[in-house]
Amino acid sequence: MSKLQESRIGLFGGTFDPPHLGHLAAALAARDQLELDLVLFVVANDPWQKTEAGIEVTSAQHRFEMVRVAVSDFEGLQADNSEITRGGLTYTSATLQEMKVRFPNSDLFLLVGGDVATELDTWKDTGLIRDNATLVVVDRPGYLGAEPPAGWRFKRVIAETPDIAGTEIRFRSRKGVEVKTMVSESVKSYIDENDLYEEGNL
Repeated sequence: MSKLQESRIGLFGGTFDPPHLGHLAAALAARDQLELDLVLFVVANDPWQKTEAGIEVTSAQHRFEMVRVAVSDFEGLQADNSEITRGGLTYTSATLQEMKVRFPNSDLFLLVGGDVATELDTWKDTGLIRDNATLVVVDRPGYLGAEPPAGWRFKRVIAETPDIAGTEIRFRSRKGVEVKTMVSESVKSYIDENDLYEEGNL
């Protein structure tokens, strides 16, 4: 990883259940508009805000493999399993501290969607997040122009992202409705081959 020792690295964290075309569009827009050398799709191990709310989440390994196949054809996009390897609940603050050690001379950019930006003050150790990365808000349908709470400095990325939600993909998959316009062919194949999103297979 020596070539990344003085680089601009985007960190795009999420559950990615599954990774869809909206995620790819957002990452590519950030890569191009911010001139990022690398965008890491950081797959959450245990997204505590979802699991504590009783939302079922597909296994971390399945979600990581879907991200891996989704980004494989795009230069500068890479799947990252550091949160899975660390284990336990997923906290962005802990991940950023780990990334600062891993890439000590790089500028880190934390990418979040407009829907997430408004809720940043509910995250754990927000001071550490502000201190360790530049916040980037990626506009998405329904949340255009969204801003983080007062006190957050941020950059904005405008992305032509389709209006897609993971909940809709999972619902359609359970009902046998086609989702090929919502996810890449590689992700669709992975979902089918592993019988994901069928009742009892989370």
